[in-house]
Amino acid sequence: MKHLILGTAGHVDHGKTSLVRALTGFDCDTHSEEQNRGITIHLGFTYLNLDEEHQIGVIDVPGHKDFVNTMISGASGIDFVMLVIAADSGIMPQTSEHLKIMQLLQIKTGFVALTKTDLVDEELIELAKLEIEEFTENTFLADCPIIEVSTKTGVGLEAVKAEIIKQIDQAEQRDLKIIFRMYIDRIFTAEGYGTIVNGTVLSGKLQKEDEIIILPNRKSVRIRGMQKFKKETFEIFAGDRASLNIVGLKRDEFKRGMLISNHDRKQSVMIDCYLENFSNKPLQLWSTVIFLSGTFKTKARVHLIDCDKLEPQASALIQIDLDFPGILYYDDKFIIRDSSNDYTIGGGRIIDAFPLKHKKRPAALIERMKLLASQELKYVVLNEVEKSNDVVDSKELSFRLNLSQGAVKSLANEVSDKVAIIQQNDKELYILNELQEKLNHEITNIIRRHHLQNNLSNQGPTLSDITKHITFSQGSLNKSVISVILEDLILKNIIKKEAETYCLFTHNVDHNSSLSIKKDEVLSYIDGIGFDIPEENTKENIQKKFSLKGQEINSILNYLSEANQILFYDNIYVSLTVLRKIYAMLKSNFSDQEFKISEFRDLLGTNRKIALYFLEIFDKRGITQRKEEVRILTNKEMI
Repeated sequence: MKHLILGTAGHVDHGKTSLVRALTGFDCDTHSEEQNRGITIHLGFTYLNLDEEHQIGVIDVPGHKDFVNTMISGASGIDFVMLVIAADSGIMPQTSEHLKIMQLLQIKTGFVALTKTDLVDEELIELAKLEIEEFTENTFLADCPIIEVSTKTGVGLEAVKAEIIKQIDQAEQRDLKIIFRMYIDRIFTAEGYGTIVNGTVLSGKLQKEDEIIILPNRKSVRIRGMQKFKKETFEIFAGDRASLNIVGLKRDEFKRGMLISNHDRKQSVMIDCYLENFSNKPLQLWSTVIFLSGTFKTKARVHLIDCDKLEPQASALIQIDLDFPGILYYDDKFIIRDSSNDYTIGGGRIIDAFPLKHKKRPAALIERMKLLASQELKYVVLNEVEKSNDVVDSKELSFRLNLSQGAVKSLANEVSDKVAIIQQNDKELYILNELQEKLNHEITNIIRRHHLQNNLSNQGPTLSDITKHITFSQGSLNKSVISVILEDLILKNIIKKEAETYCLFTHNVDHNSSLSIKKDEVLSYIDGIGFDIPEENTKENIQKKFSLKGQEINSILNYLSEANQILFYDNIYVSLTVLRKIYAMLKSNFSDQEFKISEFRDLLGTNRKIALYFLEIFDKRGITQRKEEVRILTNKEMI
């Protein structure tokens, strides 16, 4: 069974609610104010059970001009429309406005119910049909069925039901593999149950035991029970009208525009959009409007990007600054009305829910926005990777765009000339080719320089070393990005990992080289000094003693330091072998007692200056602890 919503549309008093009542047996005008005034004010919800395979939710919208905002929130969730036009009145202002709104909301199919046919003769009915055919030309209802019906006599009701069955059979089921979203359009409390919310499921599916979040306040709540078609259910799908009995949200916490989802999301404060102006007034460069999408509503400022003034019946690329942030997604449809809420200006689609701020309007920006507006999804994926200056996970990108992960992977392949695809375990990651190539070049050069300076070492720079030496800035570039690039270079056999360092794949140390022999001589010299540390035992003096070049002495001393064979302190190199001997002497003589510098000096048989030098090394390593004029051994071992 398909999960779909039928919505009504049309001018006030054309018989929308009466027709729904005749079809379903339910009066959607449940409020006393609606019954007293005889017009629909609120959204009405019911369902139509035609047979086992054809059950459908129904949304009845108000037709009065004062309640267009309410109509928009209802129409945002429907799959096909029943446009109701009274035979005795014909096309009226809200008939036209509702059709334009549905066109902008990209509702793709429906039919016309020509009501009140019992009030006119056949000639007027035929004239009304001709008017409707002309009216719907060049819209999604062009050539649609026009069904004559009278709720008073019952004529045409079976034909309407037959057409609804046909529409259900032809309609496409919404995507169930994406994020679950349900705007809350009603919330109330019921004794013994607590909080109950109603809404139309826009996308995805949800099971009773699933974790859900109330957005935008990002509050986790629990489902106690769920219903559709007034029956308990354990699963709801995109296209369902559903009621959820939830634990964790109180009636007074509810705000218009809230939605239920199974995935957290931050709010949009500005959005890039494609806009069509169907009003008879031009829209200026910066205009204040009322923005509506689903049940979300806020004042906003429209910034025209590819023109200085949007003429009537024309379209434009725009950036909208929202007065109040909202939970919005790529390709969400929206409507804008004038700031006084007197008339509908137009509407369109969101092409970027988290754009960068456009202070200027360069040609490159306009061209990029045109690609996003083209509805070729590969450019949307490319745009997200370009904005990030980072490595983007396909799973996270699917959440960001509300596309299935399979769709995202397929689209990334379509822009592989600009986006590199990196496979990492069970992840598929994306990065701009240009950024990856630059990082590959930078990283291999950093490793190569390290090898030149440390050509006796089997190891290379660490991740922190590499990140620190990247010379260009790329926004959010961080260790996680570098790590991904390193893993990719390892897979391509360009580099290899040694311990926690990275080396060029071809890097090998020749231990029989003359430099390796010199290294052994330098270590032997430093070891042989013993406890008598000469002040001239600096890098410069060692270099001079062994007639070494600058790069050679650096390689030797770096290697011996990394191998934990020498230690550099206070500009002097000292042997770790010597330090270990001294530590053994300390443990043997002062393991359970305090000792003075003079006692330590006598133990070594050296002078006070050299004794103090060794003690300061032990102090810094936490092996000894100073207490005024004495020291004591800690529990820390000498490595």
